[in-house]
Amino acid sequence: MLDQLTRAEAAAPVADAVRLHHYLTLVPDPRGRRGRLYPLVPLLSAAAASVLAGARSLTAIGEWLADAPRWALRALGFAPDPLTGRIPVPHPGTVRRLLARLDGDALDAAIGSFLTARNTPTAAGARRPIAVDGKTVRGSRTATPRPSPCWPP
Repeated sequence: MLDQLTRAEAAAPVADAVRLHHYLTLVPDPRGRRGRLYPLVPLLSAAAASVLAGARSLTAIGEWLADAPRWALRALGFAPDPLTGRIPVPHPGTVRRLLARLDGDALDAAIGSFLTARNTPTAAGARRPIAVDGKTVRGSRTATPRPSPCWPP
């Protein structure tokens, strides 16, 4: 379900997961009304952030969530305890069971919509960043390129 995000480049996984909030609200919650300790969208956002950060298994997602810094948990939508100020995180088994019960098609549609919107330029003529290595740039400041030192002319 989250494998679409494994192929997405993310320089800031938490920021991308926060932007994903709007799309994840469309995913139906498979849990019953009683006994919900954590809202669905922060749980899914945390799973998405962990996948964007490099997690490739359910165990890795649970470990990322347990080790996530406080600011990241707040940004993802987890509320602090009003008495202690600590931010409780779910057990990795809770996340695993939730991901197993989710509607995979709805989650795929939400993530696909997010990735499509993320890769679409916002304004006409918007610039897209590109990476250029040194070999491509060599000789570009003058009209006559220098010969490569590796090969004789």
